[in-house]
Amino acid sequence: MRDLAIVCDQIKDDLGENKTILLVCSCSIEYRGRSRSTIGLGHRIILIKPDSTLLIHTPTGFKPVNWMPCPNDITAEIEDGRIILYSQRTKKPFEEMRILVGEVVDYNSYPDLSDREKIEVTQTERDMQDYLKENPGFIHPDFRLKTTEYRSPMGYFDVYGKIGDRYAVVELKSDRAGLPAALQIVRYRNWLSENLNQESIGILIAPSITPNAMVLLRKEGIEFKKFDMSGIKHRVDRRQTLEKWM
Repeated sequence: MRDLAIVCDQIKDDLGENKTILLVCSCSIEYRGRSRSTIGLGHRIILIKPDSTLLIHTPTGFKPVNWMPCPNDITAEIEDGRIILYSQRTKKPFEEMRILVGEVVDYNSYPDLSDREKIEVTQTERDMQDYLKENPGFIHPDFRLKTTEYRSPMGYFDVYGKIGDRYAVVELKSDRAGLPAALQIVRYRNWLSENLNQESIGILIAPSITPNAMVLLRKEGIEFKKFDMSGIKHRVDRRQTLEKWM
């Protein structure tokens, strides 16, 4: 265990130098802002980034139990034998957090960390759309594309067109299609048939499908087409960052 007074002084210095701070400790948390919350005493991992983003994790799971987005004013003081970390947002909406640290298991700080690269997200449903625009014959030899992302009262049709004289809606999934995807394409097909007053076609395209979803498609007369995502890896020039999906 670390001496709290020494750690508190180190936190002050590291905050002043905009270092990345990693604190493993026993603490309780009080939050006030968009809501109010309290978390009792427990072992937690506190991460303070140079931009003043503050994240608090429990020893398990990947989501933080609480956090403060930047920009923040963060201070550290000793009070009643504990370190009080106080964070307040400097932009609206108002948010503040008090972290009461009673025991420090470990403390480290890191200067001059840098990462200017952005993660590239590929093989998405949008990539599938782009591929199918260029290769409509994959859907059906006679498929004629009308549009993608067609807005209907039931939701957005990923791909919308005609096969012969019948209209067709195509639902895309970039990973394994389950029952929700199967139910969705059934709803889309049924809405299209009712509103056009003629039989329409529904097609679900994905790399794979669950057995219960396949049973439903067969019952509803909807086709499933298996799509190899690796086939579009180098054919589609699309780069998207992870921020778009969060």
